[in-house]
Amino acid sequence: MELYYKLDDRPPLVKSLILGLQHLLSALPGIIGAPLVVASVLGFTIQETVILVNASMLMSGVGSIIQGLGCAPLKLGAKLPVIQGTSFAFVGVSITIGFQYGFAAVVGATIVGGLFEVFLSFYIHRIRKLFPPVVTGTVVCLIGMTIFPVAVDWLAGGKGAEDYGSLMYLGVGGVVFLVVIFFNQWFTGFVSSASILIGLFIGYLLWAALGLLDLSPVTEAAVVAIPTPLYFGVEFHVGAIIAMCVVYTVSMVESVGDYLALSNYCDTELDSNRLSAGVRCEGLNSAFAAVFNSMATTSFSQNIGVVGITGVASRYVVAFSGGILITAGLLPKFGALIVSVPEPVIGGAGLIMFGMILAGGIGILKKIDFTRRNTMVLALGIAAGLTVTYRPEIVNELPALVRMVCGNGVALGAIVTVLANLVLPESKAPQKVKVAAPEKALTE
Repeated sequence: MELYYKLDDRPPLVKSLILGLQHLLSALPGIIGAPLVVASVLGFTIQETVILVNASMLMSGVGSIIQGLGCAPLKLGAKLPVIQGTSFAFVGVSITIGFQYGFAAVVGATIVGGLFEVFLSFYIHRIRKLFPPVVTGTVVCLIGMTIFPVAVDWLAGGKGAEDYGSLMYLGVGGVVFLVVIFFNQWFTGFVSSASILIGLFIGYLLWAALGLLDLSPVTEAAVVAIPTPLYFGVEFHVGAIIAMCVVYTVSMVESVGDYLALSNYCDTELDSNRLSAGVRCEGLNSAFAAVFNSMATTSFSQNIGVVGITGVASRYVVAFSGGILITAGLLPKFGALIVSVPEPVIGGAGLIMFGMILAGGIGILKKIDFTRRNTMVLALGIAAGLTVTYRPEIVNELPALVRMVCGNGVALGAIVTVLANLVLPESKAPQKVKVAAPEKALTE
């Protein structure tokens, strides 16, 4: 696709800040949503919840900067526009461990799990071979399909909201949806590349004009927050560590799909060394995130859609996103202002972003021959992934560890697609029959 800023381009400072803020706002619901859910279920106090959320923004920022700029001496970072953030993939296991052992055990399991992912990163060249275009395209399509309901929930006011689907929510999100399309398609240059941010800004103003904006968290937030390492303590339990390592493995599979999709959008070859460095960065950043009171971090799929819509593939822009996140984590008032962007506003843009991820997957699949075998590989992967996405309760009777893997649509779809690609026999190409030219045939 046509890129406004290529992977190694360095936009001017002001433009980088604006485009970086655009990336950040797209990822924000996930970055703060996962720790808020865990804190709520485990009965954290307000102070503990604030510490967890601030730490999530801080460590997400650190991981995003390293992924974008890389760290050559330690061989860290994929040097792609990857936003790292606290992931919902770890919510279930964190809650389970928290109930059984306490949150200190979540911290310990997250540290060990991160180091386990670092270990796996050294064997990523073998994993890479399992992802030819038919597998990669299927996984990327699944990322878009399985994450799409999240955007719908944002648009409708948030999953579990009493007024879910309110016409006011849908109206505001609909305005954002149309504004993003308008500025993206009818304008060019920087305005087109900032279309998501423009849509979010107009939606935010509309939300305020309707009298729905609540800025009390901004006034109540502290001015500065310096993280205290291991504030929640740390404990190590074998069962908790095993469960967390399983989820880390699932998350790594999904991240490989994210990196491959991003490299496709960024028009760059992603060799095994860079892929390994990206996964290694995730694991190490997650381990340090636990030390500084955050949950594990992983690549955010929604930002692939941002690159697809805007054509801004600059990794330096995402580094600015990381800088803003760090600032938000250390300055709670600034963080609270960013958090005040309502879900319906983000949902309006999210519908387009997640649709773009699916479109990217279709673009990858265009490279393959749709033989009977490849079509079956695609069908099996999509069927497996969407089964647990549409009906997650179908795995409720499975053992806990198996449920953690099979309950994730992208992970299950990726596993099934990889296995189908390995097991199904190669298509036998029909023998070509030579046909004589009409003139020669008549002569004979």
